Amino acid sequence: MLNQLRNFFRSTLDLLLPPSCLACGKPLSSAQKILFCASCAEQIPFITPPLCTCCGRPYPKAAGDNHFCGLCLTDKRYFDRARAIFIYEAPFKKIIHSFKYQGQTAGLAGFRLLKQQLPHLDEVDAVDLIVPVPLHKKRLQARGFNQALLLARAFFPKDGRITTELLLRPGWTEPQTSFNGQARRKNLKNAFFVQKPQQVTNKKILLIDDVFTTGTTVNECARALKKAGAAEVMVLTLARVREE
Repeated sequence: MLNQLRNFFRSTLDLLLPPSCLACGKPLSSAQKILFCASCAEQIPFITPPLCTCCGRPYPKAAGDNHFCGLCLTDKRYFDRARAIFIYEAPFKKIIHSFKYQGQTAGLAGFRLLKQQLPHLDEVDAVDLIVPVPLHKKRLQARGFNQALLLARAFFPKDGRITTELLLRPGWTEPQTSFNGQARRKNLKNAFFVQKPQQVTNKKILLIDDVFTTGTTVNECARALKKAGAAEVMVLTLARVREE
């Protein structure tokens, strides 16, 4: 009887509010946990080895084994490893943009399932603290939510390791999309602050953000966390920009 009721309500929901594929808009069944049709799901540009051992930049298959990229060999990286689930490109770029700027959270359950595609998942899970990249309070008030926090809760549901009390963003900075290269680093210099360093000391920390572009934001967060005594800082983002 219970299963019959569930099927009835599910069928009714499909008729009244039919879900659709987040990528192409094709109608889906409400029973689907990941809101992508079969065709779009097959096209998700998952990041797989070989990749940069440090920042996770993917290489062509011909590049051989995992190894450091040129930027990670020359630039100071405060995070120990960064990994992303898929490449930031159409049509999935539109989904992230809608989530980040329009608050469309329908894909969060699917994002959690996509996380299971990560290689070395145990390494990502085995951390002491999970820290979403913070927003300045004015931007948080304007947007109404922190997309990094929503992702952290989607990736690690009901997980007591998630904290928003340690890493703060007290100073206002212009959006990183306004800058390139060196200007990005200058814009975010000293933008982040750890208010309870004793809770960070000797801890393994996982930073969560939506997109890894140049890595400047998570690197500055990692700088503050390492300065406060963190033993290790890993980064997990939903997507990352493809580098030529």
